[in-house]
Amino acid sequence: MTHTNENERLAQRLLDDDTPFVKAVASLADRQEVVASENIYASNGMKLLNKGAYLSGHFYDHLVAHKLLKPIEQSLVASQAPCASTLVTLAHAECRRIPSLVPLMEQPDLLERMLGSLGGVKIPAPLGLRLAVMRDDRPKLFQHSLIVAMISVVLGVRAKLPIDELQALALASMFHDVGELCIAPELLADDHRLSDEERRYLFTHPITGFLMLRDFHDLPAGTAKAVLQHHERLDGSGYPNRIPAEQIIRVTRYLSVAEFVASLLEKNGADRRIGMKLRLNDAKFDRQAVALICQLLNDAESKSTQAMPGEQLMVGFSQVRMIFEGWSTFQRTLSPADKEGIAYLVERMGGLRAMVLEIGFDECRLQELIPMLESSDEVEVRTELSVLFDELMWQFRALSREIERKIFVQGWSLKPSRRKMFNQWLAIVRQFAGEPA
Repeated sequence: MTHTNENERLAQRLLDDDTPFVKAVASLADRQEVVASENIYASNGMKLLNKGAYLSGHFYDHLVAHKLLKPIEQSLVASQAPCASTLVTLAHAECRRIPSLVPLMEQPDLLERMLGSLGGVKIPAPLGLRLAVMRDDRPKLFQHSLIVAMISVVLGVRAKLPIDELQALALASMFHDVGELCIAPELLADDHRLSDEERRYLFTHPITGFLMLRDFHDLPAGTAKAVLQHHERLDGSGYPNRIPAEQIIRVTRYLSVAEFVASLLEKNGADRRIGMKLRLNDAKFDRQAVALICQLLNDAESKSTQAMPGEQLMVGFSQVRMIFEGWSTFQRTLSPADKEGIAYLVERMGGLRAMVLEIGFDECRLQELIPMLESSDEVEVRTELSVLFDELMWQFRALSREIERKIFVQGWSLKPSRRKMFNQWLAIVRQFAGEPA
């Protein structure tokens, strides 16, 4: 048996023995709605869960005690599984938390172009559940994937990749380490020393991820293959299959460079040696992708985020609170049909609310920030809040323009009786974003 076949068998075994994933799904179900989209059966025909039933943590022992007829993610739907546009929003925000990436995120209309290109990509429900679990159970892995995805897409946009490759690059970047969900989290802990056998589990995660994605034929071409190849190198030194350069597709080449850069930035922050490290590994990476990322990072070196005055931050975040409170009040007046008509807006606002909560900022507790904002010693806190403030301005500016574009192209989807309140809310958004009233 060849080494490749052994790795494939191990990857399939990890995928079939889904105990870590089932445990994570059961844990997720205690924090958000996870519903059976069909009856769930054991391989012997025993019904374990009825269609429409809500999963909860106490189902874990019941589920792992049986071999399931189908992979569990094919039979469940998570209510808060992130869609493509939410992922773009979260990825943009996550990158802005790394100072050396902030200038890359400030390219004119970048967020709008990304939402236009990627926002409509459909993520199959089983993969959406995988992302929901990654976000809940492996937050560092989720954050890493967001950063890799955003760097990949910035590279792809700069390289003027065709839309199908850009979409494949974005999704492959987001799912490149999804195979790690089949590995017990304690094996991946920073303080755990991997045995040789455990290291094999880690080295097969690209294959496991590929097996998860390969049967979703609606994904952009090359998505699953790029996940499989993301640790391969042009000089044949990569893994899991040590394939030669001519077999490595272009999507993979950009993903590999983005993942390498993201890992260095996450470890070292603003590291001017990244360009040197890439050049020292010239034989391993695609030269065009390396040249582009070096150019982007060099362009960013002279720019940085400055701490805003505390009074200005207080005024700005008071407006943010008004935006979220106003949106919550407006939503309560809407019927299900109204919400369906502005589903894109409901989704975007939900994504922005999730973004600020994940960062650890709660605009409802704004008063607690006053002492720090007024203190001249809390420059670091004000700098971090300045990054968040800038990010929210970008996000709401893009949202305001998207609303205007949709009204212009599609007309109003709200009833006349709802428009006055909506326009009042939109005026607050435009004022905060610095857009004309």
